[in-house]
Amino acid sequence: MKKILMPVFLILALAACDNFRSPTEGGEGAEGSGHSESGEGGEGGGGEPGESGTRYNVGDTAHESRQGVDLVMSHYGPGDRFEGTVMNTTGSPISNVRVEIHLSNGTELGPTPNVTLGAGAMQEVVLDAAGESFAWWSVHVEIGSSDS
Repeated sequence: MKKILMPVFLILALAACDNFRSPTEGGEGAEGSGHSESGEGGEGGGGEPGESGTRYNVGDTAHESRQGVDLVMSHYGPGDRFEGTVMNTTGSPISNVRVEIHLSNGTELGPTPNVTLGAGAMQEVVLDAAGESFAWWSVHVEIGSSDS
């Protein structure tokens, strides 16, 4: 019995450790999330309002939430673009919703045009990254006036 349980525990331990790996070239990591903090700041840390500062690897899928808007975004290499969705999870419309992506090379993609998301509504998001070479990216939802 011990001979069977020991490999099972070893496999589980290794799988758990893999969730704590460092996904960025700089060696910074976040527990179990496949991304790391960039220090750009987010809400309460500098940068633009709504920026989480989370860095995603090229193959990662971002999941971000802000003020009732859920964002899911991924990079698609063959088309050199980012695709995803924003969804209003509240019972009221949310105006002036847009998405912005920051690449490790300093390029900013977006923001997308402002949209109003009705209660429970979902909108597709596509941002072109053709010709861009980057190691990681970050994304955030912006809501409200874009006067800043």
